Amino acid sequence: MSVERVVLAEGTGRGAPVLMVRNPAGVSFEVLLDRAMDIGWADAGGMAMSWRSPRGRAHGARYEPEGSGWVRTFGGGLLTTCGLASTGAASTVDGVHHGLHGRVGHLPAEHVTWQLVEDRGGLAVEVVGTVVEAALGQPTLCLRRTILASCVEPTLRISDEVSNESWTPAGHMFRHHLNLGYPLVGEGSVVRSTATITGERDRDGRPAESFPLALSVADGAASERVLYARTPAGEPTGGVQVTSPDGTATMAISYGTDTFPMLVLWRDATAGVNVLGIEPSTSRDGGRAAAERDGEVCRLEPGASRSYWTEVSLRRDAV
Repeated sequence: MSVERVVLAEGTGRGAPVLMVRNPAGVSFEVLLDRAMDIGWADAGGMAMSWRSPRGRAHGARYEPEGSGWVRTFGGGLLTTCGLASTGAASTVDGVHHGLHGRVGHLPAEHVTWQLVEDRGGLAVEVVGTVVEAALGQPTLCLRRTILASCVEPTLRISDEVSNESWTPAGHMFRHHLNLGYPLVGEGSVVRSTATITGERDRDGRPAESFPLALSVADGAASERVLYARTPAGEPTGGVQVTSPDGTATMAISYGTDTFPMLVLWRDATAGVNVLGIEPSTSRDGGRAAAERDGEVCRLEPGASRSYWTEVSLRRDAV
């Protein structure tokens, strides 16, 4: 295996620093150092694990913070981080504008290091770094991220700690936005989960759907749908499994429900898009203003922190 720092040379990603992890027996992936150590392209055994948007790679400095400008630089990838002060829809609270999914996913990481470590009886590559979201007159929130990728099996774990480094309390929202696409996601893919579907964005009442979900791909344009789910009380770990149409590959995603109480599922079945978002989250999709109203904003006292984790693994079966 190898780890290399590279700088992109062309297009909207020009100048962006990337950590390329080549890990033949595990997951090979890129760490986007200008974008909160998000994970872009990811591959295991020659199979793509992540969805890439039509926009492709864009440098974090191209971020458009107003309204829904976030989508203009959303490249997809295995992991997009949302927060730290807001996730979901754009809104304004107490004179502060919070754009779609917040700012952190366009902030550069600092003090990034990597090393080989022992983990679960085998070697793993560990990448560690820090991202700071701050502004004069607003709280300072710090994300300390650890990515741990096994060198012996296709398993990858993201462990985050978010702390309030201000002298005043801070509102905090957070989400791991995992983006899956072809060949895992297609006509006949099946989504299973330990969670229960409880609601849907932009619609009243409880949806008729329940797990397992069978996915389809539209002939043309399709309406975007966002479902909300929760894991039963007392279960410390949430789980989602997505199985490919031919049944030969399953991606398993697990996460800690103590700090990620909500599971958001985003689906755009439009032909040529075909994306499924699996998103452990602190809240629903209404944004900071709605979360304030509904009591879904986390409150961090000065010096306090919250820890989050999500693990992704891929299983391949013979036909």
